[in-house]
Amino acid sequence: MVHQSRVPTNRLWKQANHALEGIRMTEISRWVQENPLRYRFLQDFQKLGASVLYSAADGIVLKRRRLVYAAGTVSDPALFSDTFAALVCEPSVRDALLGDGTFRECFDCYQAVYTNGPIPQERTDIQLRQLTLDDMPFVLQNYHHPGANPEHISARIAEFMIGAFVDGNCAGFAGVHEEGAIGLLEVVPEYRRRGIAEALESQVINWCLQNDRLPYCHVLTDNTASLALQQKLGFTLDPKPLYWLS
Repeated sequence: MVHQSRVPTNRLWKQANHALEGIRMTEISRWVQENPLRYRFLQDFQKLGASVLYSAADGIVLKRRRLVYAAGTVSDPALFSDTFAALVCEPSVRDALLGDGTFRECFDCYQAVYTNGPIPQERTDIQLRQLTLDDMPFVLQNYHHPGANPEHISARIAEFMIGAFVDGNCAGFAGVHEEGAIGLLEVVPEYRRRGIAEALESQVINWCLQNDRLPYCHVLTDNTASLALQQKLGFTLDPKPLYWLS
């Protein structure tokens, strides 16, 4: 009689999950190798815990909570169900998902990716500090976005938001969105055109670099001021738009 050694079930599951994770990373890497500027955000999204819902020759779909990132031409509405918002890369996918009623709104944007080193902070007239929940009322009052609710903003502050203070007054703030992109950037009107947006975003870039995150952002195609800011900071713009659907 042959006695077979038995590996504990939990160890087998861990080994299987590790192998599966390696396969998923390889699937994502194929897209990144094809066009790093356009698809590297997929790796960052996966690092945050996004799962691969679909991967084939026609595309890849990742989901984390109720957010989806998709590359390629795959447009099966079942992959986008129970989704608050999705970022897709191809106009054919945008048109299909809007046409079948999966989503109702579309925001065309350019992706900007930062590939340089840390940015030294040379401003002495601005105090920069990480925000706390004590600052949430100010953020809610001044962040002009439909998603500015206490639950969302408290989560963003808990991860990372930075504030700029002039003479003790908060002049603006910035941070990272739930999906990992830089954003939440707001400068109150009386402090605009003083370089505060640049100082804030520089600090968010440095935080991303320190935490092994990809510094990238999505800018509406008609937001010329923000596009100019990204170029001034050293971001590289992908000339082909991406599409946020909601």
